[in-house]
Amino acid sequence: MKYWLAAIMLALSSTAFAQSPIAQWSASSTGDEESGLRLLTGDDGVVARVTRGGAPCVTTEPASAFLYFGVDAAAGLRGPLYLTVEYFDDAAGGALTAEYDAGPGIPRSYTKSEDGVSGMAYGRRKWVKCGLLLRNPDFAGRQNNGASFRLTGLPLFVRKVQLLDRKPADWESLKESVPMDIKPVVKIGKGGELIVGAFDPASKNDVPGLTRALEVNLPGMKQLGFTSNEVYVRWNLCEVAPGVFDWSVYDPYVALYKKYGFKWVPFLIVGSPYSLPDWYFKGSQRQGYVCLEHGIESHVQSLWNPAMREHVKTFIRAFADHYRDSGVIESMLLGVTGNYGEAIYPASGNDWTNSVHGEYHTHAGFWAGDKYAVASFRSAMKKKYRNIGRLSAAWKKEYASFDDVKPFIPRGNEWGNRARLDFIDWYIGSMTDYARLWLTETRDDMPKIPIYLCTGGHAPAEHGADFGEQCKAAAAVSGGVRITNEASDYSLNFALTRWVASASRQYDAYFSFEPAGNVDPGGVVARVYNAGASGAKGLHYYMPNVFGAASARNSFVANGSEFQQRKPITEVGLYYPETDIRLTGQLFFEKVIPLRSVFDPFFLSDGQIADGGLKRIKALVLLSGSVAEAKTWDRISKWVRDGGLLLYATGIGTPVTVDGVPGALAPLLASGANTGKGRVAVYGGAPETEGYRTFIKMTLSKAPELTANARKAIEAGSAGVFVTLCGPDATHAGPYELWYNSTENTAERIGLDGRTVRVPAHGIM
Repeated sequence: MKYWLAAIMLALSSTAFAQSPIAQWSASSTGDEESGLRLLTGDDGVVARVTRGGAPCVTTEPASAFLYFGVDAAAGLRGPLYLTVEYFDDAAGGALTAEYDAGPGIPRSYTKSEDGVSGMAYGRRKWVKCGLLLRNPDFAGRQNNGASFRLTGLPLFVRKVQLLDRKPADWESLKESVPMDIKPVVKIGKGGELIVGAFDPASKNDVPGLTRALEVNLPGMKQLGFTSNEVYVRWNLCEVAPGVFDWSVYDPYVALYKKYGFKWVPFLIVGSPYSLPDWYFKGSQRQGYVCLEHGIESHVQSLWNPAMREHVKTFIRAFADHYRDSGVIESMLLGVTGNYGEAIYPASGNDWTNSVHGEYHTHAGFWAGDKYAVASFRSAMKKKYRNIGRLSAAWKKEYASFDDVKPFIPRGNEWGNRARLDFIDWYIGSMTDYARLWLTETRDDMPKIPIYLCTGGHAPAEHGADFGEQCKAAAAVSGGVRITNEASDYSLNFALTRWVASASRQYDAYFSFEPAGNVDPGGVVARVYNAGASGAKGLHYYMPNVFGAASARNSFVANGSEFQQRKPITEVGLYYPETDIRLTGQLFFEKVIPLRSVFDPFFLSDGQIADGGLKRIKALVLLSGSVAEAKTWDRISKWVRDGGLLLYATGIGTPVTVDGVPGALAPLLASGANTGKGRVAVYGGAPETEGYRTFIKMTLSKAPELTANARKAIEAGSAGVFVTLCGPDATHAGPYELWYNSTENTAERIGLDGRTVRVPAHGIM
């Protein structure tokens, strides 16, 4: 009797679990079949009806991105609810998600589905099914078109949607349908790192949902050629009490990377506001930066605080001890300070970075007012000048003792050039020293793992970043630098990243590029070219940059394989006038942007020149900056006399020293001057003009100092069509060109071998 009862109970249980949907919609050859669920059209969700895989379905018009649905009799529905969606897997990349009405106000009315199974596109060209969880639906029709939820994230081809009030019976089998081993459609160069940033937990509660989403997306990330996933490793999520570490937030990520044969880029964050543990934030050791403008403390922690430095060492050591032998770390990114983790002082923020401890004081400015900063500055000036009389003479101000010396805002007419440079050099040098601490400690604890210093911004004195010195510090520990300031325009990206690329190549460091935020589909291609043309080892995208739209994915699939570890040949240098910039402000990069269509330069700062950088080039262009230390003008002058070609515009002004005395270069700029074995080409006019750019192109394209290939490359470039000369590599026996066409039309150019090169619109070849 008990066996009959067990069979009946099993049948009842199975029937109950395989419940009917509470609402559904499907497409048919005669129109929509609706049962409590309505497909809506309009706004940014205009529907088109098509056929895929032999079945009728709906998609969106080209200008639309969403499929909207309304739920009839939605009142009284309570979560959790589940959606199942049958969609056609048409092309590689992307994840289907739902955004649902969870209550009034944006973004609550567009809350993302909290969990899902399947939902990825792999280009399987067949109908598949996914499941999505809507944890707290309100369904009051607050979305566009009066919708309750919308589908997005893929080239959408949908034939059936069901709404259920319990987990679908096939939920686990859908999860198992995710392929474990797929072949990449994008194949980057050997040794390259293609990183996708996504799935960052802000709390322990985020981990289950984010790791489920990561698991769904990992195969698609591999298919598009990505090698690793970058996840923020926040101090407050690891050191739960002083000296007590809990790695349960990040261990599940490591387990997934091992399962799918993927790599991890942990971004270690210690000191930024969102990384601070409560026990530290509320304790006596806390010391934020204090701005000189207002005397107000920030939540961004001071790099001069000795207690913070000890916490950094402890955290790095603990992380290394736990994950050193995990086998999943591709590289490590070091988030040393600042609002977000770059090696710069506070400059923005009070966005998501204030989510842990509330709003904080932050702005671009000078942050050297805390007691540890004041003591450091005094000590540095005492070490440099030894007695107060020498400092007083140099600064042209009277001081009774070093106790009277304190940080000041180095702007305006109150301070002379030497005093201002002393402060700014110390301020920037302090950031470099702090970066060096991070790099050294990490290398000691992680001897075999590639490590990158994270830096950003556009290098005004206020940011405190000397990209050249940061690259030099990284090279000293066989490390690299990641710069995080790209957008979508290639010329802008080139201007902002080339200093890091040049300094890294000079000092033998590796480097990587990351966008500051959004990247449009054209920018996806531009960033691939910038990385390849610069010789980058790493290229980072945030997940929406590539996976957020079909056009972005298609652009990446078509061009991503051009991310190879190339060896650019740059025979022409561009002087980066760091001393002048520190005194007058950062206006250099905006002047550089139009120059990229003329030639492909190697940036040389004063520090790089001091370290022998002029030996790498055959010609040097001066674009701006008339003030430098005497030694810089001495070195450039000697380089010219030894055979170098210097290009100069009179509008730059006479090169003078910090003290206002004409430098050694000045006599070489005069008509008929004795320039030794070299020569100087002078343009009579302003340097920011089209006339100077034309002069540069004409002079360099005929310059006997350059190789024939370099001259041809300069001759071939034009507005919107860029070329980089690359050295021999695994696939090229000799020098070759790498082209990028940012225009709307195919471009025809003459290559090094004399043949016509056809570069597709918005393409690389």
